[in-house]
Amino acid sequence: MTQQHRVPVVMCTWNRVSRLPHTLELLAEQDAPASLFVWNNNRRERERVDDVIAASPIPAHVVHCRRNIGSFARFYVARSLAEAHDAVVFIDDDLEFGPSMVSDQIASFGPKTLTGWWAFRYRPGARTYGERDRVETPLEPADYVGVGGLVADARIFTEPRLFECPRRYWFVDDMWLSYYAGHVRGWQLRRSRAEYQFASDYHDLDLTLGPTKTRMLRYLKRRGWAVGSSEAAAYGAST
Repeated sequence: MTQQHRVPVVMCTWNRVSRLPHTLELLAEQDAPASLFVWNNNRRERERVDDVIAASPIPAHVVHCRRNIGSFARFYVARSLAEAHDAVVFIDDDLEFGPSMVSDQIASFGPKTLTGWWAFRYRPGARTYGERDRVETPLEPADYVGVGGLVADARIFTEPRLFECPRRYWFVDDMWLSYYAGHVRGWQLRRSRAEYQFASDYHDLDLTLGPTKTRMLRYLKRRGWAVGSSEAAAYGAST
């Protein structure tokens, strides 16, 4: 099977290299063929990552970075895939998923959409990242979707303005992508059909990034992002 006929799955690794063989095994069990593209943010683990990739049961590729530039790095990988693929699937290195994950994501895909499992709508007047409610029904509209557990129209990653995110926010790439796709480009954000579970190991960056995400939410609202407003509520009711 050619590389173009496999669904590209993108992830970063940094502090969970030990989980990479397990992630590859999960992808090898999928009922739709996939390939994995890894951005390694941990230069000290380069040799270990290379060994895992070399022994992968599916086609797998890695880009090594000399320093940790955060999860925004995934967008550079996706940009390199956009010419050959309509859809790109993203996972985090702490996610567990069943054998239908890839096919469920492709079934959720649509042009000019971001469709993710970690999907939320912000409450009216929200000023903090936590003032939001989970979207539970597949394909229902959302204000924000996490990149881990996302399927995206790959064309978004060919747009130079997407890469104008301030570097201080590169570790909260999900906020920027949701803002850019929904507000700047007018794309639809919605809940995916796919399901995941977290494999908690106390390395979760969300435990420390909450304040940064709140600062970014306020920054993006000043730039016009209408989440938590009557305008956003009207959009959700009509979509």
